[in-house]
Amino acid sequence: MRLLTGQEILSQDDLKKEELYIPEWKASVIISELSADARDEFEQFMVEQRDKLQPKQGKRSKGLGKKQDKPQIKKKEYAHIRAALAAYTLVDEAGERLFSTQDIIELGKKSGMALDRIFDVANKLNKIYGQEREDLEKNSATPQGDSPDGE
Repeated sequence: MRLLTGQEILSQDDLKKEELYIPEWKASVIISELSADARDEFEQFMVEQRDKLQPKQGKRSKGLGKKQDKPQIKKKEYAHIRAALAAYTLVDEAGERLFSTQDIIELGKKSGMALDRIFDVANKLNKIYGQEREDLEKNSATPQGDSPDGE
């Protein structure tokens, strides 16, 4: 079996790309697999977004009992998830990103269906979200107050 040299590894064009037609935009886009560095950057961005939305722990308000000491709002671990993954994976014909991290908020204002289509292909190429996404979709599909066991 032949082994690759370091230079041969570095010269490989190994990022998969997929073209996807977006009916909401009446045009196609190219979605790319993330490089290792881009994936690390994406994951760091998502951690920072989650941390911004979580309440600060350790600060105590006067007159609150122990039950109020714990954060009362649900953690939002998926803030800007569709727009962020789209921004990191949408590329031009040369493989250059179309959006920067500064564009994520504006991109998030675009069609949710369009971004869902991009998210699904980007996730398939990059395998970022697996069971977590399925759980998120199940939870968001269950109306508030309705539990699966009928209570």
